[in-house]
Amino acid sequence: MLLRKRSDPDALRVGDRVVAVQPVGAIPVGTRGRIKLVDGFGWTRYWVAWETGEWIGSVDAHAVVAVDRLAQYHADRAAAETRAALVTAGGGDAPAAVADGGPGDGGGGRVPEHLLERARQARERKAAQAAG
Repeated sequence: MLLRKRSDPDALRVGDRVVAVQPVGAIPVGTRGRIKLVDGFGWTRYWVAWETGEWIGSVDAHAVVAVDRLAQYHADRAAAETRAALVTAGGGDAPAAVADGGPGDGGGGRVPEHLLERARQARERKAAQAAG
């Protein structure tokens, strides 16, 4: 029997040591634990044995981060907050923030200028064809 490669190498597995990055019930941020069970297809959730002695199930994948990836998680969060502050303050280029997956991405109500221009040109072409 051949072993198949994992589709997501960053996914947490049973036995991985984790840190809470969001409060999980009575567990505060920064508490360490160990994954005991991984469950779910569309929504990955975990049973975690915390260092406080508590076991909590249905812990969302976004609430915990592997201990060895904690520094990268904090760096990513700081970069996202900086991008959000630039776009909110108007100091940054909003279409660029949308293009790189920034906070404007995902239907925040802002349409990039190049798409608005493309729509204007299409309306002008249709009007010219209808008139001519």
